[in-house]
Amino acid sequence: MKMLTVLASVFLITASANASEQCSDLLNYHVGDTGPEKGKVFYVDDSGCHGLEAKATDEINTLSWKDAYIAANTYGSGWHLPTKTELKVLYEHRSRVGGFAKDDYWSSTELDINSAWIQGFGNGDQDRYNKYSRLSVRAVRKF
Repeated sequence: MKMLTVLASVFLITASANASEQCSDLLNYHVGDTGPEKGKVFYVDDSGCHGLEAKATDEINTLSWKDAYIAANTYGSGWHLPTKTELKVLYEHRSRVGGFAKDDYWSSTELDINSAWIQGFGNGDQDRYNKYSRLSVRAVRKF
């Protein structure tokens, strides 16, 4: 619950920064919906207008951390490798998003020059891995 509170705070700041954009009642999103960039919504703030969406599928191949970071950013429109916190929320809503392997997924959160945090989608654990390891990747974006 603490993690969702932190994530909600991040979105309040984002929503305030985008105050010129008005939210239409017709654009209220819910977890599991198709997002504005055709991803699957896995987090929505209280307004129903802002949240996070994930690509509908993983990258075709497992990738090293550097390659995962590059691949996730190539989609444009704010797509990126999820942070450790975003990935934990994605794991918590994995059944509503679908298509995940029971594998470990890269986050963009680095521990040090040689390792980054991962989310286990088989057991739910977060851990650190050597950046040269080849893991699954799912890009996300804010909306």
